[in-house]
Amino acid sequence: MMTGFQAIPPTVLALLYVIGGFIWLLAGAPLVFPHLLKPGLFVVASGALFYGLLRFQARTTQRVTQAAELTAINQTLKRQIAARVQAEIARRDSEEQFRQLAEHIREVFWVHGIAEERLLYVSPAYEEIWGRPAQSFLERPLDWIEAVHPDDQPQVHAAHIAKLESGVLNEEYRIIRPDGTIRWIWDRGFPIRDAFGYVYRIVGLAEDITARKLAEDQLRRQQVELAKTARLSLAVELASNLAHELNQPLAAIVAYTQACLTLLRRDQTDPRDLTATLEAVVNQGLRAGEIIRHLRELVRKHPSAQSALDINALMGAMVHYAQLELHQAQVTVRLELAEALPTILADDLQIQLVVLYLMRNAIEAMSETNDRLRELTLRTALLDTDTVLVTVHDTGQGPGAEETEHLFQPFFTTKPSGMGLGLSVSRSIIESQGGKLWAMPNPEPDCGMSFQFTLPIHRHPPGPSCA
Repeated sequence: MMTGFQAIPPTVLALLYVIGGFIWLLAGAPLVFPHLLKPGLFVVASGALFYGLLRFQARTTQRVTQAAELTAINQTLKRQIAARVQAEIARRDSEEQFRQLAEHIREVFWVHGIAEERLLYVSPAYEEIWGRPAQSFLERPLDWIEAVHPDDQPQVHAAHIAKLESGVLNEEYRIIRPDGTIRWIWDRGFPIRDAFGYVYRIVGLAEDITARKLAEDQLRRQQVELAKTARLSLAVELASNLAHELNQPLAAIVAYTQACLTLLRRDQTDPRDLTATLEAVVNQGLRAGEIIRHLRELVRKHPSAQSALDINALMGAMVHYAQLELHQAQVTVRLELAEALPTILADDLQIQLVVLYLMRNAIEAMSETNDRLRELTLRTALLDTDTVLVTVHDTGQGPGAEETEHLFQPFFTTKPSGMGLGLSVSRSIIESQGGKLWAMPNPEPDCGMSFQFTLPIHRHPPGPSCA
């Protein structure tokens, strides 16, 4: 930046110098030409020299300024070149890292160009999973779709079209490799947008999930076998509870039949007098057959038949079924059944099975209790306008807090001879009927556990309205 003196042109400064010199000469000497010639020439000569010095200084200053500006420009260019070189190196490193990542992951990484309408890149894992060369995309862009299982091709084509519009893909399908093996693929795509928000690329991963699918199929088969085993296990428990019930009708049939034979051996017996006795035999036989039918339905696969059910009547019947075992275990039963309960919607046989198992579980829990009353309380109540609550309360020695958390896990048991399936299957049955089953320790000073489950109330479908 130039000062105020430096901003005045050299010509003006030299002229002012000469004029100032002449004024000084005129002020100090008379106006005689001979006397002014030599001093005047000296003033003009020194003015010219002064002008030359000023011009030299001005040019030097200009050159220094230009040199400084050129140096600054040069430094700026160096910095820009260095930044570009670093950016290029970073880009190459990034591309190399991307290439190594894409080529070493087990999933197939792919890039689809919207404008190009084709796959731009597919990682080498494609060759391992699809069993086809990756270069085939150059000749056949839809080569990967042609390998899709015929049953899955319609859904994959539809998903591919939707992907081009939304940029999103999330599909599971099967492919057939050239060697005939079938593999399951989980294909996911994500949109890449430009600065204006438009999708111009779709990137994705195609993962081989065959092992997971096989494991899921194996798990489903195991669950089917587990459910079958559980039904058989609970059928055995139910049979032990109902064994004494079968003895009663069979004993009655024998007694009634013997009475009929005794009467028939008499010559004067009127066959019509045997009508009531034979009807009793038939009723007892039907009763025994009904019990056997229940057991057969339990161990046989059959669809759940839900119907309107009186839960209070069912609870009373279950106490009657388990009367012998209750008596042998010296357990007192207390029924606290709410009055005027609406009917519930459930499968009669399955709910009987759950209640009987919970009762037997309570009886076993109280079998070692000697210092207090062995009391089993069965309680029903209306939980809300849509749900009935059933409680099975015992006074036994309940499990610890840690054991309580695992009660409903399959194969977990606190009994020496238990299989650990009863509670797990009971919860599954209740949930299949639209309810919930849980357990909680009784509040102090009471001991034991309370098992509670809910069931939905049966709603009658509205009849046709009268005009």
